[in-house]
This record gives sequence, C-alpha cells and structure tokens, in this order.
Amino acid sequence: MNLRFWENEKPLRMLWRVQKDERLSHLIGTAHFFPYSFKRTFTRLLRAADIAVFEGPLDPASSARIAEYARQAEGVPTFVEMLTPDARAEIERLLRDRLDHTRTENWLAFTQRPNSYLEMFTQGVRPWAAFFAIWETYLQWHHSMDLEGYAIAQRLGKPIQFLETIEEQLVALDGIPLERFARQMNDVKNWDHYKQTYLKLFMQGDLEQLMAFTSRFVTRGPSIIGARDRVMFERMTAILPRASAVVFIGFPHVPGVTQLLRDAGYTVTQVRE
Repeated sequence: MNLRFWENEKPLRMLWRVQKDERLSHLIGTAHFFPYSFKRTFTRLLRAADIAVFEGPLDPASSARIAEYARQAEGVPTFVEMLTPDARAEIERLLRDRLDHTRTENWLAFTQRPNSYLEMFTQGVRPWAAFFAIWETYLQWHHSMDLEGYAIAQRLGKPIQFLETIEEQLVALDGIPLERFARQMNDVKNWDHYKQTYLKLFMQGDLEQLMAFTSRFVTRGPSIIGARDRVMFERMTAILPRASAVVFIGFPHVPGVTQLLRDAGYTVTQVRE
C-alpha cells in the first residue's frame, strides 16, 4: 500500500450523479496533474459500477505513442521566440530551482545538467509537449487522477472504455495556437497565484469559478473544448443506458457535457462529499 497517497487523500467534490430511467452513473471531473489522491472514493465508486470510462487511452503503449509523436517536430514552430527576456529568465530560474535539487521522473529526464533547461524542454518536441513538461516540472504535482482511476479499475477487473482515440486527442493538441502557449509562459510571474487559486477552487468543487479563473489556460481554447464535449457526450450516452458507469473526463469538459446530458433527459446532480 502506498501510504503517502492515503495520507494525502481529500474529499472529492468534482463529482456528479448522472441518472436516467433508474440507471445511475457517476461523472468525475479530473485534473490531469494533481497533488492529492482520491483512491478511497474512486475505489468505492468503481466497485459499485459495471464499467469504467476514460477520456482517452491510458495504457503504456498509448503513452509511448504520444511520446513518439511529440518528438516528430521537424519544421513545427515553437513558442520560444515569442517569450519575453524576463519570462525566459524566470522560467529558467524555476526549472533550475526544481531540477538542480531534485530528481524527476519526467519523460524528458536528463543525465547531466544542461546549459539551458528551457532549451532542453523545448527543442525537438511539439509545443504542447514542451509546455506540459515545463508545467508539470513547475507544479511538482506528479499524481494523475486519470491514471489513478485507471489503475483501480484494472485492479478491480472492470471493463474499460475510452471516449476518444489517441489520434483524435493529438489533433486537438496540435490545434492549440502558439499564442496561447506564449501568453501563459510570459505570465510566469503569476504562476504561483494561479496554482494556489486553482487548487483551492478545485478542492471546493466550485466548477463555475474554476472555469472562469482558468479561461486563459493553454487547454481552454476551441480545439480542446467545445466540439470535443459533444463527441464525449455522444459516445458516453451510447454506454450509459446499458451500464452503470464511472466516467472520468477533464473538468473543463464537465459544463458542456453535463448540459448536453440534461438536454437529453438525464438528471445531473453535483455530489459534495
């Protein structure tokens, strides 16, 4: 047993009941990087469910495909040239502060200290891969709600289904404009405030305020939110009538998906543990 995760466990408030015709399922709004575990809650919900549903494939082979594609970056523009000198210097300082004194399990892990961490994270990879590597290193949140749920579902022997393919997710990531990456990177002086407020709102389960606060985040653009919400809804509603499910999707998709569910006759109620 990993006691650290049990000790860090907090109440899950990004949780919704989804019901229609006496068939009850649960929807969890996830954070892909997070400092806390929800192992007890996930185990309880999944044990009672027929099937576990996730946003996209999470198996090691799929992760390897994503990493391989991330390195297919020849001729792909980067956001580095769009960073201000002050932002570059501050990002470099943050990376050095974290990586000079700690070990990292990041997929861009290094064996010796480079001349520039920023250069190491951004050269030869697609912009979204560079950004997420930097962002995860800054946050130092090496826990994933999605991966935790996936591991528990596997351990319980639950059937697992995905709402999107790897190819669909990669198209969405490639569709994020460079300007969104640069804007968030250039706003590095506010990262600490963003991190603290984000965590507070998430733990409170205040989805409305969280959506408003994170509206300028890299992955809140139209290639990530909007059309994908409907795709997830349509594939989700092919499952819900025939099985009690626990559905894990990124929290930014929850407003759109839950509205579509309500429009389709589902009763959707937030659960505050």
